[in-house]
Amino acid sequence: MRVVSNFFGLLTVVILFPGLSACTGPLNAKDYIAWVRDHDNGLRVTREANNFVFDLQYQPAEYVWLQRNKGDIKREEIRNDKSAMDELQYYTLTIGVKDNLADFVDYSVQSINEKQEKLYYFSYGFQQDIKLEENGRILPCVLFHFERTLDLKPTRTFVLGFENTDETATEAKLIIDSDWLGSIPVKMKVSKENIPTLSYD
Repeated sequence: MRVVSNFFGLLTVVILFPGLSACTGPLNAKDYIAWVRDHDNGLRVTREANNFVFDLQYQPAEYVWLQRNKGDIKREEIRNDKSAMDELQYYTLTIGVKDNLADFVDYSVQSINEKQEKLYYFSYGFQQDIKLEENGRILPCVLFHFERTLDLKPTRTFVLGFENTDETATEAKLIIDSDWLGSIPVKMKVSKENIPTLSYD
């Protein structure tokens, strides 16, 4: 009876959730972007550490191209651009204070001079404290941009790029070792498995 019960339980899962094993086929631009951003697919991860919230998004080359071109697909253009973009792997990292209790830049700052020092560090020095571990290799951050927004958002976003030395890698781990973000390094792992292809139709 237990075997029969387990069988019907499994059958129910398959019937109710048929998309679990069928999400890696070609997707149109809108669905592709949504798939990449979905936390359940492993390309986007969030972690709390040292009273901060870290949101890391791995961006496949197709995703980067779609973002630059606002989802407008032109087959030949994306092929040409993608060949150049494949030299790097791209990530965005958004950092905020836990529970949005303070602006990320103002948090733990005691004076205007200290705030300026913090802004300078995150504009330039932070790049040296970010690494990517992939298949046992440590890769430095070779592309870095600190988005200094003019709005009132309490978070700040960083655009990161690392050499794409192993296209067969199925996961990567971002390592942040910064005194401004706590004494213990922050490590975040993303999965690169089963990324769907982009449909050009």
